[in-house]
Amino acid sequence: MSEPDSRPGRGAGAASSLPARTAVVGCGRMGSALLHAALRQGLDVLAGVREPRRRRPGVPPEVAQLTPGQAAAAAELVVLAVPPGEPLRQLAEQLEPVLAGKVVLELSNPAMPRRDMPAPRGPWGPSEAELLARRLPRARVAKALNTVSAKALGPLGPAARGEWPRPSVPVAVDDPAAQRLVCAWVEALGFEAVPAGPLTHARSLEHLAQLLRHIDAQSGRTGLVGCRILRP
Repeated sequence: MSEPDSRPGRGAGAASSLPARTAVVGCGRMGSALLHAALRQGLDVLAGVREPRRRRPGVPPEVAQLTPGQAAAAAELVVLAVPPGEPLRQLAEQLEPVLAGKVVLELSNPAMPRRDMPAPRGPWGPSEAELLARRLPRARVAKALNTVSAKALGPLGPAARGEWPRPSVPVAVDDPAAQRLVCAWVEALGFEAVPAGPLTHARSLEHLAQLLRHIDAQSGRTGLVGCRILRP
């Protein structure tokens, strides 16, 4: 019998690195889909919302609603499911003190450029995750799940249905321990986590997401287009 694969994102090594609790800050389509997906897998999650006393329709009733700061303080992994640009910058400034030492997962993508307009950033410009890391110097910022749609995280998505082979989710982060943590959480959601190198590689992940969105648009906007990375 072969030994369990202990590489990041594979086998028993991934399960042993699962975060004890995860906070999802932002409960739009992506944040809500992540909360439901995590709950289906029995993961401990909190929702960070601006008005926790007002129940958000996208938050499962079993999930506690807290302020973003309270949710982040109580979690080992903090997922920022908010739009890129100014909303993300404002949230980073607000949460910077409480995110010190935390693993922060950023999963946004720049807006798709129109055909008659140039891309907003060149291929070597900083990614949203890198810009976030500059504002959170004491946190360990990772990029992942930006290549997955909210629909793919839902009950009709390939991960929830147990399709094989599983869709691949690249994970870019500088810190090895943070890589293991994020990879374990991605695996627990039902995807194959693929370590993708340092955070600078988040630039490539954002371009990969744009390509997948273009392919999805050509395929009738199913929301289920993903990628599968083959490796030894």
